[in-house]
Amino acid sequence: MFEKNTLRGVPGVYPLTAENLFRIGLALSALFQMEGRRPVLSIDAPDFVTLSIAVGFMNGGGTVKVGEGADVYIYCERGKEWVVTFGELSPEEVRRLEIILFGRAPIPRRTGGEIGRVEAWTRSGKP
Repeated sequence: MFEKNTLRGVPGVYPLTAENLFRIGLALSALFQMEGRRPVLSIDAPDFVTLSIAVGFMNGGGTVKVGEGADVYIYCERGKEWVVTFGELSPEEVRRLEIILFGRAPIPRRTGGEIGRVEAWTRSGKP
């Protein structure tokens, strides 16, 4: 699914469907927690792709920041085909992320007050 640390496609068509992007965000949050990292993710701008990933990430208990402020970020190049880059993920982390996504074990989800949140939301999209 990933080419290095990127996904390519048309929003709404696999791999950029809402369901798949949600699962990617959920798996990314789980990966951070398995590594003992604080689950914080930055998105460059809110749109269908970044928000679908962000909702899954928050469902895993992670915090999403719009703009800067996290070790890992998501950047989208929008055009006929969108390119979604997961910045600062090593090739090993991408491989582990795919293992979580395609594994048979359920990906842990949070409920109630354990669900993550969005921080640094402003009209300009900058913290």
